[in-house]
Amino acid sequence: MAGPGVPMPTSSVSIISAASCLRLCARLLLPLLLSVLALSRASADDLDYRLGPDDRLRIKVSEWRPVSGDTFEWAALNGEFTINSVGILSMPIIGAIRAENATTVEIAAMIAERLKAVAGLIRSPNAAVEIAQYRPFYILGTVEKPGEYAYRPGLSVIQAISIAGGFFRSDSNASRFEREAILAESEIRFMEAQRLALLLKRDRLLSELRKSDKISFSDEVVRHPDAGSARQGMEEEAMLFASRQLAINSQRDLLLQAKALLEGELKTLGAKTVTQQKQYDLVRKELDNINALVSKGLAVNPRQLAVEQNLAQIESQGLDLVLAIARTKQDISRTERNLADLKNQREADLNKELRETQVSLQQATDRVNSQRMLLYDSRVLAPRLQSQQASESAKLSYSIVRRQDGLIREIAVDQTAPVRPGDIVKIERAPLAMLRQSSEVAAADSAKPELAIRPSN
Repeated sequence: MAGPGVPMPTSSVSIISAASCLRLCARLLLPLLLSVLALSRASADDLDYRLGPDDRLRIKVSEWRPVSGDTFEWAALNGEFTINSVGILSMPIIGAIRAENATTVEIAAMIAERLKAVAGLIRSPNAAVEIAQYRPFYILGTVEKPGEYAYRPGLSVIQAISIAGGFFRSDSNASRFEREAILAESEIRFMEAQRLALLLKRDRLLSELRKSDKISFSDEVVRHPDAGSARQGMEEEAMLFASRQLAINSQRDLLLQAKALLEGELKTLGAKTVTQQKQYDLVRKELDNINALVSKGLAVNPRQLAVEQNLAQIESQGLDLVLAIARTKQDISRTERNLADLKNQREADLNKELRETQVSLQQATDRVNSQRMLLYDSRVLAPRLQSQQASESAKLSYSIVRRQDGLIREIAVDQTAPVRPGDIVKIERAPLAMLRQSSEVAAADSAKPELAIRPSN
């Protein structure tokens, strides 16, 4: 060992420098390696991810054209498109595609094949599909800010908790719960009013499609808790129903009147044609007699000329009658076509409006259910949980409510479990979870508001 003031050997300095370099490289490369692994996992998740309603896709479609030696962009199909609430992706040119439970790779293949068939292409174009924005996830329970949040790839339960402000802290007071409950109740009232309006509109459209004399309102409307609003809404829809019926009947009556007038005109022209034929026969007979007299020298030519002119005029009038009859028949056919178009267009408009109303009704129902869950959390679960947090050693339980194979399932998970778009993440403390199984809490839960509101078909 070297004493004070004795220089350290060169080999020792080199070993120390090499070790320092290795530690420095490890510190620099480790984050990079972790980032690469995270990106790889996120890319794999995107490939395996099954699409659903409210997912927003970024789509680009192009094809290589060897004749011109350049790439042709299908501009109408390029952009961002959102999957609607029933799992349909609507795009120009190729129409609607069933996107629910499909991957981005499968959607790209569907777009390419559909465009090839519609446009009559020899080869399928290149379609690139990526997720521009995932549908949201929901978190409730013992977190600071329960609610709806934007999803991000690779999200885990613990990350979802951090997005919601972390675990619920006991310093949150009752005023916050009351404020959240008031906001949730306000949103529920608004959405319930909107939902009632959609139910009334749906019943009116169904009655119009059935060609009923009056609206047949569903039991959900007749027995609505807000009887005053329901009664007023039924009166307004009945007035709208009557005015729309009056308008369509007026249009149909005008067309029927026009058709009746044209048919009367056609009958008159037919009678006039008969009279014209009789007149023609008389003049023709007169001309034949005059021609016979002229040939015998018993009549003069001027008389013959006058009768021939009269006959030519009658023939011209006959041709005019033929043209008038043809035009009248054409007008009758056009009027009949307008009557058929009026009926078909009305049915098409009603079906389209009914479909849009049913989609909006389902969305309103889902929002009411979500807000009622949040209201229950603010009014019941959160205060109860606050009283259970006296012991810091209380353990947490995690679960995810997820739709699988058409069924809603609640799955017990841990902090590292992945969260999918559309999931409802529930965080509860163990004492509360055990308390909810007791008879006392069961009695309290009996007052829980009904969540599963379903619009009648």
